[in-house]
Amino acid sequence: MAEYRTRGTHPLARGVMVVVVALLCAGAPLWATGADEGASAEGMQPAELTFTFWGSPFEREAVDLMVAAFNEANPNIEVRGQHIPDGYAEKIATMVAGGTPPDLGYLNEQQAFLWAIEGVILDLTPHFKADPEASNRLEASYYNYDGGSKTIGTNTAAETMVLYYNKTLFDEAGVDYPPSDASMAWTWEEFVAVAKQLTVDRSGNNANSDAFDPQNIDVFGVSFPTWWGGYLPMVYSNGGQLASDDGSKLLLNEPEAVEALQAIQDLVYVHHVAPTPAQSEALPSASVMMQSGKVAMAVNGHWAILDYSQLEFDWSLGVLPYHVEPTTILLGSPTVIYAATEHPDEAFEFYKFHNDPTEVDLYAKGLWMPLRLDYYTDPSKTAEWLDAIPGVYPPEARGVLIDYTLNNTTRQPPAYWLKNANQIFSEAIGPAISKLWAGEATAQEAMDQAVRDAGPLMQGRW
Repeated sequence: MAEYRTRGTHPLARGVMVVVVALLCAGAPLWATGADEGASAEGMQPAELTFTFWGSPFEREAVDLMVAAFNEANPNIEVRGQHIPDGYAEKIATMVAGGTPPDLGYLNEQQAFLWAIEGVILDLTPHFKADPEASNRLEASYYNYDGGSKTIGTNTAAETMVLYYNKTLFDEAGVDYPPSDASMAWTWEEFVAVAKQLTVDRSGNNANSDAFDPQNIDVFGVSFPTWWGGYLPMVYSNGGQLASDDGSKLLLNEPEAVEALQAIQDLVYVHHVAPTPAQSEALPSASVMMQSGKVAMAVNGHWAILDYSQLEFDWSLGVLPYHVEPTTILLGSPTVIYAATEHPDEAFEFYKFHNDPTEVDLYAKGLWMPLRLDYYTDPSKTAEWLDAIPGVYPPEARGVLIDYTLNNTTRQPPAYWLKNANQIFSEAIGPAISKLWAGEATAQEAMDQAVRDAGPLMQGRW
């Protein structure tokens, strides 16, 4: 997702955030007392809310339009959008520590959980329970804590990992396109076989040829991301886990996880169908490589549709390959409401509005996916984002993004539930994964190291 990240890099890869805050609060929240200080009777001032968000200038424009639409439709509420493109976490921490937090806004997952435990973030459980329409969201999008009894909310938008491909390269090689139906997904072995057919050296030999030169590759079969959004679906699809359900132990050195990770490393060093990290650094982005015909397939998030839809080449998307069960993941970052707000009910009204696909064109333009279930189950609602702008979503998008999201996002990534996840990724998993991608260690060796380094950092689940 494009929220608080460079393209293709998830916030957990950014390292540790240590935030010290002080919050002065008094009395019960308004929803508990039945008071509604923000309700505007005739002649009263509207409830004023500050909403903070990150994102590119493109995203800012879309969010500003959404805020203006909300204000026009709700004269009793006045929302002021505050765009913070850089240093978001630090600036929000300063606002909270100074006793002037926003009313609601985007927030990094781990920071949100820490503040929820400290009472800085409002528990939205009562609001969702009282509003069936609002609560009718993708189950995997909720950030729950305290044994699942409380919630800080949901993603700002949904995102999934998918497989993009250059149709022209497939046509030239005489290879069938990747399936868009999870029930027809390629096995890992089928995926590797196709990648070999599509990987071509500068003499025109593909990776199946005895004459193939892996040192002089002209077209790579696949580009695979090295951050956890790329490898975690493969681990899950093989029956593996990143960490135990209670969050007490890293499990990446277990056979199921190791097998999946080793298979990815083999794409680079055994099958020679994916670029090495050094080659990737020297090459343009995966989207540019695909447009120029230098890579045939790329694993990436749904958000890449925004880029692909603006490039001049014939592309589409399919479901990921799998080991045991077809699997993808849902990911993103949450929007939260701060406990210090004087208008929690009004803030929740805006909370529901701010990720409505009919009010924010980021869904129709390919950057975000809806959260509400009816956008996946009701064809007329599905059309509101997939068909709103002709040429953005290819026909295969319905199979990939609807059924796949509903039925194959069975396990939440650690960002939704694992304590201390930032530090675990930056100090234990990250260094080991780097060795794996560089070919300096086998998957077993690298993950054994990760488990050893993660031991003192494991603190359970939120």
